[in-house]
Amino acid sequence: MGKIKRTVPDRDEAKSERFRHKIVQRLSSDQRRALNHGMARNGRVAEALCFMALIRDPARRKRPLPPVPNVSCTAAIRQFFRADDGEQAAHLLPGQISIDGAFPWLFLSGPAARQLENLFAYVEPLGADYNKADSAAEANGLTDAFADACRQILAARGDPVGDITAAYNQIWQPEALAAFAAAEAQKRSRPAPPPIVHGEPGGLEYGMIMNLDERAAAFADESIWATYEQLSILGYYKAAMDELPRQLQPRAIRDILALPSA
Repeated sequence: MGKIKRTVPDRDEAKSERFRHKIVQRLSSDQRRALNHGMARNGRVAEALCFMALIRDPARRKRPLPPVPNVSCTAAIRQFFRADDGEQAAHLLPGQISIDGAFPWLFLSGPAARQLENLFAYVEPLGADYNKADSAAEANGLTDAFADACRQILAARGDPVGDITAAYNQIWQPEALAAFAAAEAQKRSRPAPPPIVHGEPGGLEYGMIMNLDERAAAFADESIWATYEQLSILGYYKAAMDELPRQLQPRAIRDILALPSA
């Protein structure tokens, strides 16, 4: 497959996002950045599920929808800005959802359609290891988890708030955690720094790290350091799953469900 050309769906929103991420200084630790990226992804997934509930509503839908639609998740095609200064633009959503081969915003109209298209363009400027950790998770089931949760909403017929919450808790959350764990297992099959060895209890060196030189030599290898960093990022992504996003609150869900159709 050739290189995908990504486009900007909303110039005003793109300008706002560039300012928010590239002009405003955000001083935070790598741990905080990884947690924030994971939590931001979860929040955007929750929003996407709300829009799936809009699409399944015959009164809002512009296109026909079969009882069990074909839902796929492929590489992103929308992007608000490119990163610089050695960073990369990491998408928040795991990929581009299509419903029976059509972009999901084509099933809606008005502000709902515009906001849904924008949802797939949100990115954060982060180091290359974040995108590598994301790609590993996506290849190990994260894109499937997103598609599965969207498909569940489109096929459900219950109360929208309850269906959205169930799809997030019962499909997205466990399948995403499994994808992160599988990505970790894949990364651990590669060369890694030796574990820390401490001095024996009762000795003068008790509590001291005994293999600092060995670990320093391992970390001098850029590929080993990158694997270590990506494993750390994946661990924080798993930790981010413990906190439910604010977008999953009933009021936030109803705000999206109440978006005007024209």
